[in-house]
Amino acid sequence: MGLMDTIKGWFGSAKDEGAEMADKAEQEGSDLVDKADPYVDKAKDFAEDTVDKAGDKLDELKDTGSEAVDSAQDNASDALDSAQDKASDAVDSAKDAAGNATDAVESAVDDVQDKLGG
Repeated sequence: MGLMDTIKGWFGSAKDEGAEMADKAEQEGSDLVDKADPYVDKAKDFAEDTVDKAGDKLDELKDTGSEAVDSAQDNASDALDSAQDKASDAVDSAKDAAGNATDAVESAVDDVQDKLGG
């Protein structure tokens, strides 16, 4: 029975040592968690601040973009109005020129008819 007692002693002491190591590891893990808590809180605060700042910047950029779009629409509308006015003026000028040319041609035809006796 001496051999069995020796083997049980080895495994028994290994079992006890394993349990002690597990307890130590658990305690060390708990200590690490306690030590890490302030850093986790700082990281959370930093992340929240960063998200808030990014959100503010995004809102600012949206406002700026919206203003730019409004300005571009106003400028495009003004340019369209100006182009329509110029086109209308050009049509009116062309009509006047055509009317003047027609009058000149009619006058020339009348002069020729008068000279031809007609």
